[in-house]
Amino acid sequence: MQKKFLFALLPIFLLACNFLFPPEQSQGTFQTPSTEKYVISRIHTDNGDLMTQLASEAAKAKALGLSLFIEFDASWCPSCVAVTESIEAGDASTLQAFAGVYLIRADVDEWGWGDGRNFDFNAIPIYYQLDESGNPTGAMIDGGAWGEDIPENFGPVLNEFFHTR
Repeated sequence: MQKKFLFALLPIFLLACNFLFPPEQSQGTFQTPSTEKYVISRIHTDNGDLMTQLASEAAKAKALGLSLFIEFDASWCPSCVAVTESIEAGDASTLQAFAGVYLIRADVDEWGWGDGRNFDFNAIPIYYQLDESGNPTGAMIDGGAWGEDIPENFGPVLNEFFHTR
């Protein structure tokens, strides 16, 4: 009798665990209205060192034919939140900017404010262009480039940065 009772409770327990501890999505592939896709992938320190992860992400971006960039951000950063919300809302100018882009996101609260060699910054969000191996090319832009954090301001600036390299 006890075994039957335990087997009856097992599905409920598994569903509760999935509800209470949902699997974290680290990567999403999205389609823009123009059908040109982009990918946003978040990396974490517990998955290895920064440059090794960037090299791995670079291989994925290359296989998809997307341009590779890294964004250092934070959940408490108003500019970072504005860009994310604009993507999620489907703002046309923001989606146009991200079309054809493979964006790696790294939270400064987890990774720190640069590694002192490849990335060195004091403002976020900051975007760096990466080459096919995941190394920075030297091209970068931060949230100070667009003024007020509205899609009409950052969409065109990011579009120019992502597509004129």
